[in-house]
Amino acid sequence: MVLDNNKLVMKIDKITGTLVIIILVLVVCLFILTNNGTSDLDPYAKQKQKIDSLTVCINALEKTQLKYDSTIAIYRDILSLMDSQIDSTKNKIKKIQNDYGKKIKVISGVSHDELSDFFTERYK
Repeated sequence: MVLDNNKLVMKIDKITGTLVIIILVLVVCLFILTNNGTSDLDPYAKQKQKIDSLTVCINALEKTQLKYDSTIAIYRDILSLMDSQIDSTKNKIKKIQNDYGKKIKVISGVSHDELSDFFTERYK
């Protein structure tokens, strides 16, 4: 019976080895399937993270753009005010040029004696 026991032990060892191999194959398959499921989620999670970071960047750029827009509006108002001041100054200059142009014409028509009399009277 000793031989039969050895054969029985060998058969049990073969069955146990086969079961261990089957269990290992199942564990490896389960591990691969689990990793495939998480690897499908990982790219999505990475893409979501990229989208979130881009959203943060876009929001920051929009805030900066709003600041620049308000600064531009202020500069437009200042330029408009300066344009009106320039127009006013140009009108004053034209008026002064016209007034002095008329006076120059009057002075041009005055004789030398009349000019001498004018300055003599003025600086007495």
